Amino acid sequence: MARAAQLLAPGWDEHPDGINTLSFIMLTLSVERQQPPESIPFATVAEELRAQGEEPLELSRRIEAAGTTAGVLGTGCGPDTLDTMWTDLSSWLEAPGEPMGDAPGHPPALWAAVGRLREVISGLDESVIRQTPVPLPSPRALTISVGHHVQVVTTAAIQPVKCDTCAGGEGGSLRVDGPAVTFVCAEGHTTADRRLEVRRVLNALAHAGLPIGTDVAVEGDFLVTSRAYGEQSDPQYLYRFTADLLA
Repeated sequence: MARAAQLLAPGWDEHPDGINTLSFIMLTLSVERQQPPESIPFATVAEELRAQGEEPLELSRRIEAAGTTAGVLGTGCGPDTLDTMWTDLSSWLEAPGEPMGDAPGHPPALWAAVGRLREVISGLDESVIRQTPVPLPSPRALTISVGHHVQVVTTAAIQPVKCDTCAGGEGGSLRVDGPAVTFVCAEGHTTADRRLEVRRVLNALAHAGLPIGTDVAVEGDFLVTSRAYGEQSDPQYLYRFTADLLA
C-alpha cells in the first residue's frame, strides 16, 4: 500500500477504493514478476491500467490468485485481513430495495476504481513521483461503542447488523482500522459485514454530531446508510423516511 500511496500522492484521490485497488494491483504485479512492489516501474503500472477494459474480470482473477499465493487472501474475514477489503471491492451490490437475483445490481467498486486510476495515473509524470515521499498511514484505530444496534438504512429497509457467530446485535461496537470496518458483538465475536463501509461510518458520525478520530459511545442506535446511497446522505433522515414507509 505504501507504493500505491506514493504513486497516487501527486494527484491524490480521497476515494478509498482508489488506493485499495491500486494496492491490490501492485500486489499482483509483485507476485507475478517476483519483485518487491517498490521496484515495479511506474510505466508498468500505467500500462497495466491502460490494458484494462470496462469489466476487468481477468484482473480480478489475477488478484485473487496473487493474494492467495502471498497468503493475504483466503484467510477469512476479520480484523487486519485483506479478505474484507477485497470483498468490498469485488462484490456486486444489490439494487436498492431489490434482492439479488431479481435485479442486476451495481457493478463491483473495483471496476469504477480501475477507470478512475487509469485517468489519474496517465496524467502523472514519473520524475514527480520519484520526488514524492511515501505518505505515512495513521496507526490510529477507532472504536464506536453502540448502546442498542448498528442499523443499516435505505429507503426500503432498516436492517440491524448481527454477529455471524451468535446472531447478537445489541450492545456491540464498530472498529474502524484503516480501510476496514468490522462489527464486534457484546460477546466479543468479530463480523465483517459488507454493508458497512469506512467512509459511510465516518459520515454517520458527522451527521450524529459526534467527533471523528477518537473513540466514541452512542447511547441508542447507530445509523449508517447503505452503500447504494450517496456517501454524504443523512442516515437519520433516511431512517425516518423508511420508518414512515414501513409503518
